[in-house]
Amino acid sequence: MPWTLPKIFPALTVLSALALPGLALQPGFAADPPSPQRSSALQRLGQMFSPEIQSTIGACLEQGKVDVAAGPTSSGAVRCGDGSTTSVPYAAYVATVSDVLTASSLVGFRAVLQSNSGVSPEMLRMFVNSPQGGIVLRQAVQTAITQSELLPATATASTDILTDAVLTRLLPSLQDPTTLDTLLGTPEQYSQVVREFCTAPGMSVEQAKSRLPLNELQLYAICIQESGVADEMLRLGGR
Repeated sequence: MPWTLPKIFPALTVLSALALPGLALQPGFAADPPSPQRSSALQRLGQMFSPEIQSTIGACLEQGKVDVAAGPTSSGAVRCGDGSTTSVPYAAYVATVSDVLTASSLVGFRAVLQSNSGVSPEMLRMFVNSPQGGIVLRQAVQTAITQSELLPATATASTDILTDAVLTRLLPSLQDPTTLDTLLGTPEQYSQVVREFCTAPGMSVEQAKSRLPLNELQLYAICIQESGVADEMLRLGGR
């Protein structure tokens, strides 16, 4: 099965920039992400993670995508859009995909804040906590999930479920003033995660967490940061 995870990240990194007040008005901001074929960062990201993580995120890609709204089978597995099933657990699919999407967004927000001195973490928290900010963020996540091509194009109910799962992780993270500062761990932890978790064949999240005091979002965020996807998107935005 081809490794198609990179389709997720351009949309999420763009959403990180668009969700910040005023930043979307910058002249020349690149609203269209680079294709995986032209992006060395996306190609590098596509070579990361263990086969287990890859197969979980890539569930049903050749069987009509994942029908999240249909719920799990009696054995707890994912249902595909064409009516078939896979061995991928439904709970693992929703958790893994929502964690990767959330981590990607956090990396994007972190990169945007670092590259724009006029935008502070407090501004970000105020925006996220505002009614307008909540609406914009939800719409952006929905758009990013649609563009990721993980779900059937007309699967509105499935998109809503996955959007809720992402926002459940993303909103508390953005409201916590320490999240972006600690997102990538210490330099030593960063290097170990890149070496042991991000580099194929890698290991499971559980194995990585048993070796390091980091959570799922930090593990995925370090890999995304190491790939260079966020920096690439910001360079395109500044053209």
